[in-house]
Amino acid sequence: MKKQKALIIAILAGMLIIGGCSTSNSPEPSNSANTPSANDTSADNAPTEAPDDSAEPSNSSNTPSTNDTSTETDTTEAADDSGLTQQVTQGPYYVTGTKELTEGNLNYDSLTGEAIKVQGYVYAGETGTTPVAGAKVEIWHADDSGNYHPNSNGAASGYSESEISLRGYVLTDENGYYEYTTIYPGEYRGRTRHIHTNTTADGYKGVITQLIIPSLEGDDMTADEDNIAQSLPAYNQVTFTTVDGVPTTTFNYRIAAN
Repeated sequence: MKKQKALIIAILAGMLIIGGCSTSNSPEPSNSANTPSANDTSADNAPTEAPDDSAEPSNSSNTPSTNDTSTETDTTEAADDSGLTQQVTQGPYYVTGTKELTEGNLNYDSLTGEAIKVQGYVYAGETGTTPVAGAKVEIWHADDSGNYHPNSNGAASGYSESEISLRGYVLTDENGYYEYTTIYPGEYRGRTRHIHTNTTADGYKGVITQLIIPSLEGDDMTADEDNIAQSLPAYNQVTFTTVDGVPTTTFNYRIAAN
């Protein structure tokens, strides 16, 4: 009997030991939901800085694209626009007496080319603090094939309306602001892409200058090879930012009093 009791006690003790080592059917609380994982792509573990859009493929580093929906395409500091706007040659294709643009549309003949927008202010003097209302900004440039319309100069009255395209002017508002839309200008032999402007206002000295437009892949001449472009401040070499689907650049004029 003693042996039987001892055997029963031993069996019961073994059962207690086995029961104490078994796992529970209820899962143990896990800290994994709060622990960042190398494979975790949730927003909580996203980089604090926005990804660089410049990593996306581009047709050209400076080419404006209507497919770009970003509001900022260039992270470098804008060139300094302080000081008076620098005068350059009028060029051989200036036509006087052109018309005021309707709603700022320089491409009123719907010539082929990528639409762009130019905007900015006209200021009195070098400081950029006093806007000039009613300033006249005349604009002219080549079409996307590098031809002017007309490929000549003189007075507009000497040409028929069908001969004049991509020419006209806008006036600044009470804040000195102006804007116009046009097409990406073409290059032609001996010159990089550019837009001519002639800015005048009562009581101020007029200034003729050029906006140097970024070259496109395959162009024959870049701004680095263009003597006129190199004679101008860095600010005249404009860059584009896509705004509401349209490549847009800002150029401010600073003109001297008479």
